Amino acid sequence: MKVSDINLGYWNIYFILKLILFVNRLIEFNFLRNIAFIAFLLIPARNKVLSVLQQVIAIPIGIYLFYDDSYLPPLSHALAQAGNLSDFSVSYLFELMTRFVSLNIVLILFITTVLYLFLYKILRIYVLVVSAIVYLQFTSIAPSLPKLDKTVESVAAAEVSSTAASNAIIVDDLNNYRQDFFEKQSDLKLTINKDLATKKEFDILVLSICSLAWDDIKYFKQENHKLFKEFDIVFDNFNSATSYSGPAVIRLLQANCGQKPHTDLMSHSSDQQCYLLENLKNIGYDVELILNHDGMFDNFLKLIKEKADIDVSPIQYKLSHYLFGFDHSSLIYRDGEVFSHWLKDREQHKENKKFTFYNTISLHDGVRFKEADIAHTTATYEQRLITLLDDMYAVLDALKKSNRPIVVLFVPEHGANIRGDKMQISGMRDLPSPLITHVPVGLKVIGNNMLRIGEQKHITQQSSFFAIAHLVNQLLEQDVFSKNEFDPEKLLNNLPETPLLSENEGSIVMQYNKNYYYAFDKEEWLKYDE
Repeated sequence: MKVSDINLGYWNIYFILKLILFVNRLIEFNFLRNIAFIAFLLIPARNKVLSVLQQVIAIPIGIYLFYDDSYLPPLSHALAQAGNLSDFSVSYLFELMTRFVSLNIVLILFITTVLYLFLYKILRIYVLVVSAIVYLQFTSIAPSLPKLDKTVESVAAAEVSSTAASNAIIVDDLNNYRQDFFEKQSDLKLTINKDLATKKEFDILVLSICSLAWDDIKYFKQENHKLFKEFDIVFDNFNSATSYSGPAVIRLLQANCGQKPHTDLMSHSSDQQCYLLENLKNIGYDVELILNHDGMFDNFLKLIKEKADIDVSPIQYKLSHYLFGFDHSSLIYRDGEVFSHWLKDREQHKENKKFTFYNTISLHDGVRFKEADIAHTTATYEQRLITLLDDMYAVLDALKKSNRPIVVLFVPEHGANIRGDKMQISGMRDLPSPLITHVPVGLKVIGNNMLRIGEQKHITQQSSFFAIAHLVNQLLEQDVFSKNEFDPEKLLNNLPETPLLSENEGSIVMQYNKNYYYAFDKEEWLKYDE
């Protein structure tokens, strides 16, 4: 066989595309696996049958390597989540596919193919491809852990040679930090004193919002919406500790204990002391549950009943639908209409203090205004966002007019990841990155002609759900409704701080030394590159 006959053929386009994406930090590039794949493709086939067989085998290998080099979760992790795809409509699945393959990638592929067709008879493209791969590998363009600053040329070689040792130290440090974090969190417990049952009564309303983070709000320039100015206390640096709804709600309603590992949260029975509702029931609170959806997706309703101590069925109102779910059949009701009915009921039934938990998915990815709507759902997010914020403001305004004592907690579950980043496309939430878990939590005290002393308080320290349990306890301890004025500053005494560590099933994101690192299935740590 002549040397001139050795060629990768159209696989050159595959590797050129991967190299372009790699140089632009859109994917990783496993040198050993890709070189091994090239070696397999260059094995000369003795006849046509073997040549066809070689290509048939190469196609799934090529697809797998492309997936493996991407920032997508490990294939085993993705397959475990595949069951939820059956609930998605065809148009929504198609929309998700278009997010993975952007117009820029299509144009790069087109230009690469055209250039290849013009040049493959003139140049040995595969030699250039292999040379580029080797060059990129040995010049250390690949993102590494840690990402070293090469500010002095004379020490560059020494830095590269010490990378492996540095990586091992960093990995050990990260694993030790994670273990230390959970050990410290396991010691945190808060119990509401049963004697507080004699204090002045007030209701508690929790507004649990799906798919709303500071990054989504700022993307659409809504950070100055009047709703956020209405709160007495705003958390500027609150971490929801997960990027999925069920675990977020469970963490909120088990907030009387420190942050638990995801596996313990979802698989183990928790100490009754951890349940916020159990503590509130002990001092006389009744519980209400309201959803603006059916709660069926991902067994949300069943999950929060089992793991969050919500032992009541959702209150049902006869409403016209506002949105269609991502399956194009489930109905979603307008938040403002739901609350108009709730407010009427609240005025008619004043017998006992209530803890009302409201969950809305009006901002969830994939929901649409019309059943047959094919508009890109991210394009409608701004409209849905403004409507939701306006509705929530209207709720606070109506509660102020009723003057019945109530504390409102605005607690989003996670963000929508509208903007996306290099690691995750728009709407993707497999990794609970800070852009997704950094959510706008607010508290408002209403009733008894209440006057706030001083300005709105902003909490800038890193916080999570244990801080909410602390605030609820302080509201009760200080008996804020015994007077017609209160000082938010007094509620913040000894407010617990929680460093940023977030988990989903099989994935973790953690802040360490001002950098963010992630891992899938507790395997290798990598730096999160936004």
